[in-house]
Amino acid sequence: MDLPPSTSHSCSPRTTMATSTSITDVDVDALARCADYLTLQEVSNMAMSCKFLKRVAYSDSVWHRLYREKWPRQASTSFSSGVRRAYLDRLSALQQFKFVDPLVMDYFTEATYNDILLEKNNTVLAQGSTLRFMKFDSSLGRWESVIALNDHNARVTCMRLFPLSLISSFRGETESVESALVTSSCDRSIRLWWKGACQRCFRGHSGPVFTLSDKLIGEGKGGVLASGGEDGTVRLWSLSSGKRGQQALKTTFYGHEKPVKFISVAGHSTSLLVSISRDSKIRVWDANASSAVRSSCCVGMASVSGAPVNMKCHESLLYVAAGSRVAIIDLRTMQRVSTAATSQTSLYSFEIIPSKSLICTGRRFGMSERTRAKINLCQ
Repeated sequence: MDLPPSTSHSCSPRTTMATSTSITDVDVDALARCADYLTLQEVSNMAMSCKFLKRVAYSDSVWHRLYREKWPRQASTSFSSGVRRAYLDRLSALQQFKFVDPLVMDYFTEATYNDILLEKNNTVLAQGSTLRFMKFDSSLGRWESVIALNDHNARVTCMRLFPLSLISSFRGETESVESALVTSSCDRSIRLWWKGACQRCFRGHSGPVFTLSDKLIGEGKGGVLASGGEDGTVRLWSLSSGKRGQQALKTTFYGHEKPVKFISVAGHSTSLLVSISRDSKIRVWDANASSAVRSSCCVGMASVSGAPVNMKCHESLLYVAAGSRVAIIDLRTMQRVSTAATSQTSLYSFEIIPSKSLICTGRRFGMSERTRAKINLCQ
């Protein structure tokens, strides 16, 4: 007796292959919509995975979205060379400083400013003893508010911004992304500002305070600020204890014979503090050492030629702009290892961008009353 044909619904391997679906069967436009949730790095990774996904990653819709996110006020509806090419060309131009400012806002004043700080859409200007807090509304294209504060009684000499997360007395009151402003003045005081008002005032220097450390000492471990002034001392203040005035003074370092001009925290050890005085003598201080003996905390000394212009630490190196050159000193040996930049005339300003290995120097030149500035970039 013959058996009836099998009624089994099991698929053969050939049938299974015919009904399966791979990612290449999905419409390119649909995948491009999914790519709207990817970052630039993720889109780049997708482009390198296979030829099909490269087509998706190169879709104009993907790069239109990335362009709008990167430059929301400059998004354009037409790109002659393609959206992706326009994005990469503009990004390359920005990294090479080949760009026109996308936004220019004028703020007219009758007097000049001696210092300026920028933080996102906020600008802080120091004009004599007055601080002006300005907030820019990018959506409206105008200044939203201008607040003038006059708590200082003499010229503001230095301004620094520090994350509130490093100042324990403010923790929990706001998001960690916010910053507190700290200023020094010729009125011998240091003030901490937040929410448009002075929260604390620190006093202890016997003369004008000229400089503040560019970072907190032992960053992330207690909020200790260093200051230097005309009295030749370097003083350490606790910003996280909630104490005010001289009660916040932790210790005082003695050793400089002239006023302290600049202070910088070492990059390879945040307990090491570097100061330079008006006579171009450099001292390195160990903030963790005992200060029973006035100068016992000094663990290194050096000197440079010329009047100090500015000073910055990066990793174990110290960059000192003085006179007409930038000297590089190894803080581990206190020996000069190189001269990074030289000028025929005296330097006027100095800054470094460690992430880009760039040194920026400015100098004055010309005999006219309108002083021009020349900026040199050294890599």
